[in-house]
Amino acid sequence: MNIEQVVAEKFKVLGPSQQQDVLAFIELLQSQVIAPPTSDELRQADAIIARGIARAQAIVPQPPELIWQRFGAIRQPSHSRCL
Repeated sequence: MNIEQVVAEKFKVLGPSQQQDVLAFIELLQSQVIAPPTSDELRQADAIIARGIARAQAIVPQPPELIWQRFGAIRQPSHSRCL
């Protein structure tokens, strides 16, 4: 039995409401089909990535302890707002 047959068999035993849900889900999946990026979009993405890499390489290296210390200082105020 192939997957189409398995799905059809399982679909048959569902009630009308559940069948409607399955149909709506299939239609949602079909509507989310995304076209592959164009060559222009790929060039734009490459340019953005290249700028990001250049910015990252231009940053002065810092010890991990300092980075975590700064991260903790930034995170602390937002944590207290959640309480």
